[in-house]
Amino acid sequence: MAFNNQETETPLLSPTFPAHQMSRGEVEARVESEILGALPLQCWLPEGAQPYAHCSAAVACLVALVSVLIAYDGQPQESWPSGILTLNGLVALLATLCRTFFMVTIAATLTQGKWNQLSLRHDSEDTCYRLQDFALFDEAAKGPLGSIQLLWRFKGRHIECLGAALSILSLAFGVFSQQLIALEINAVERSSLGDTGQVPRATWVESVRGYSNSWTPLSTTKLAIYDGFMAAAIDQPQVRCPTGNCTWPITPTVGVCGACINTTERIQIPGPVPPPGSLLSGPCSVSTPGGIQINSSCDLDFGIVFTLGPGSGEVFSSHKAPLARGAPNVIAEFGALGLPVRQSLNATIRESLATECALWYCLQAHNVSVRQGVLEDEVVETWSRVNATGNAGGEAMVGGRRVVFIDIPASFNIEPGEVYGLGPMQMITIQQYFNKTVVGNVTADGYTRGIWSTTDYAEGLHNSFDDVDSWLDRLTRSMTNEVRLSGWNASSTAARYYRGTVLSSQVMFIVRWLWLIYPAGLVALSVLCLIIAATQTLGMTDVRAWKDDPLVPLCLDLDVQLRERARAGLLEPNGTRKLVGRHHVLVTRGDDGFPMGFAMKQD
Repeated sequence: MAFNNQETETPLLSPTFPAHQMSRGEVEARVESEILGALPLQCWLPEGAQPYAHCSAAVACLVALVSVLIAYDGQPQESWPSGILTLNGLVALLATLCRTFFMVTIAATLTQGKWNQLSLRHDSEDTCYRLQDFALFDEAAKGPLGSIQLLWRFKGRHIECLGAALSILSLAFGVFSQQLIALEINAVERSSLGDTGQVPRATWVESVRGYSNSWTPLSTTKLAIYDGFMAAAIDQPQVRCPTGNCTWPITPTVGVCGACINTTERIQIPGPVPPPGSLLSGPCSVSTPGGIQINSSCDLDFGIVFTLGPGSGEVFSSHKAPLARGAPNVIAEFGALGLPVRQSLNATIRESLATECALWYCLQAHNVSVRQGVLEDEVVETWSRVNATGNAGGEAMVGGRRVVFIDIPASFNIEPGEVYGLGPMQMITIQQYFNKTVVGNVTADGYTRGIWSTTDYAEGLHNSFDDVDSWLDRLTRSMTNEVRLSGWNASSTAARYYRGTVLSSQVMFIVRWLWLIYPAGLVALSVLCLIIAATQTLGMTDVRAWKDDPLVPLCLDLDVQLRERARAGLLEPNGTRKLVGRHHVLVTRGDDGFPMGFAMKQD
């Protein structure tokens, strides 16, 4: 086979034999023998199977990575067995191996691309190539920069452009793999009888003492009432929580409930009232329907400005008090009339406010928890229905009545068989104490700027008269705390029934699966790219899987014109590419169609 029309010696680039000592026919036969002799060594099997092995290894690494992630997703950090290699380290190792095998697979498809483009199936009368394209595939196989050049050159016209794109996209492979594992601090439950303290609770209240007709509340009960009237804040009873994060089941307890309503609109000022600013200031009598009354000057800023007294029962007609006025568990009902402390020195009693309040024993359902060391104790439900005809067995009590809560809803989490109620002398004693103690009035003098009270209880409510609801919350909480801490628990199994759960902080492995889509997609596309390239190669009769075999190019010949130009560029780096890289050449072939070399295209 002749490469040109001139009878000249045709030295080959291969150093394996001296072409200048052989005839042209011998050279052609030797070249064909060299190429065909190299084929068994470069076929897909056994060495040709390497891309498949690399691709399989990439898939295996990805499968191993997914298996590890599945195994440790949602597991505690201490479940990782190795003290040397961390889970993130193993993920990084598997991801690196996966990307390495993935890139070797892509490199094989890219280097094979330079041979596939020389196939006879692409030949036509005007088919020509540029020599630098031959090197461009090898550059693309080396890294992303060459891949960018390949994409720019062929604009997606070759399947190898997919491999070049994957090579570029692989730069983000490590970034996505490093985002797969996150650490999350979760609360883990630990339930044990001794882990947490018991929520203060009482099933039975007997906070009075005495004999015959002489009964009085315990000192702790008196102090709780006093604190409720006077204190600016009342804390919740503390519970033990070793980790600072604990929960308890709904815990029922006897407590104190209350309600107040505003009755200012029903204040009565009988008789004619002198106009404001009148030089003659007459007496004023301000009263409520319940019988509370203040007699003072209408316009002068001194005299009685606040007083406590009985209630009219109106509070029991409101939705705030879910029981009747004469219910056995009512502790007290009382009213207040007068000026708040902020107005006591600069207003007259014609600007008075009025309120009526009631207190009663109730059953409370507490939802108690500790979060980050902060106690939360919320009353989620109350119940006030009682039976006071006798004790649980129906026996009438002498000197008082035993009060028992009945028809308690299941939502209160009552231990089966447990009875909640009040001792036989509890109600009559506490009612008498309130009626005798919660009295008094407050006097103010605007000129001397002085305020005086006859009892601490009158002073306490007077100080909070402009925010009665908050004051009532403090009073009922104080009295409930005393009941919970001093009351009686009859059940011997309550500690187990209402035991708490310790929530200990635990660091957990959390897999962010969406970050795996990108690496898995690259591996899947690399498999597709390899299959397409291999299918193309197997379908070509004049090309084999030579890929990046460095010996195969040595068997290709250049015509004299190309060779001389190429030699001139050897004196400087990339000189050969500059001189002959952009030249359009034709592929010369042997009788069997295999490529034998390149010849300059004649214009």
